[in-house]
Amino acid sequence: MGVSITNSGAIILDKVICDGHVPGSKIRVITHVHSDHLQGLEKSIRECDLICSTPATKDLLEVMEGLYPLQMITPLYGTPFNYEKNTVTLYPSGHILGAAQVLVETENGERYLYSSDFDYEKIQAIKCDVLVLDATYGHPSCIRPPPSTIRRELINFVREELENNNSIIILGFYGKLQEVMSLLRKEKIEVPFINPPKVYLISKIYEKYGIHLGEFYSSNSELGRRITKSQQHIGFYHPSSRPKISENPVFIHLTGWQFGTPYKKVSPREYIFSFSGHADFNQLIKYVEECKPKLVITDNARPGEASRLAEEIKARLGIEAKPEPSSSNTKK
Repeated sequence: MGVSITNSGAIILDKVICDGHVPGSKIRVITHVHSDHLQGLEKSIRECDLICSTPATKDLLEVMEGLYPLQMITPLYGTPFNYEKNTVTLYPSGHILGAAQVLVETENGERYLYSSDFDYEKIQAIKCDVLVLDATYGHPSCIRPPPSTIRRELINFVREELENNNSIIILGFYGKLQEVMSLLRKEKIEVPFINPPKVYLISKIYEKYGIHLGEFYSSNSELGRRITKSQQHIGFYHPSSRPKISENPVFIHLTGWQFGTPYKKVSPREYIFSFSGHADFNQLIKYVEECKPKLVITDNARPGEASRLAEEIKARLGIEAKPEPSSSNTKK
């Protein structure tokens, strides 16, 4: 079948389908639990013989989506399995807990790699013949400060606000929130953390896999409600569930779309921090260079800059590259 991306966002690596549904396909790999990579999953559960993800992704899927695929296998990172003369191996992508790159090796020795969403600091580049590449930050203007600088600025900012007796609300996507929780605990920031119910359950999964998050409480629990009303704390919320709190906390928005500087002030008590589980433009180019593919297919089914990224790969690296699908219905 070769390698391609459908209009609905399914990644086709020979006989293996990733992060989308293709009628008639009997296998699907889930790279991670963010919604734009779960499209058509209920159809896949009904129709596929095999659903595959890492163990952590399976646990998060059950908590976040309430789905329990009976026909699921959960290989560990780096452990290959065979499917119809394809050898499939999952490798860490660093995007969130359990997230994976997918390598498919064909009976003819071709190596097809899907990067999925990835954090360049945490990823191993894998040699391949064809690379399907995330293009979220594929424009040359999408360049962030060094991650170490961003982390340091965030830690210092949080410490200063706590010293000023402020509570803090941090808004970000699942996985990003838990990464910041872990970061703050490593820096000995010990105030109670408050999570709304779904974030709380996700945080419990992170703890199951050895990520230390310290003392955290559900906002729906009696103790959580009491802390929220009367005690300094840091709340971690999805952007869609921003809390209404009367005490006037400081808000921090975590986003990958803050470029140039680590953060900016948008109102007297509201700030945007550059904090992302995605590679920026420079990191995308470095990753391609390290994977040494003969062809790169940039993901044009999801929001991003797939066409521009393909052009830049050809111009900078001399590697053949193209966006797929060739025209996207996705609003950019």
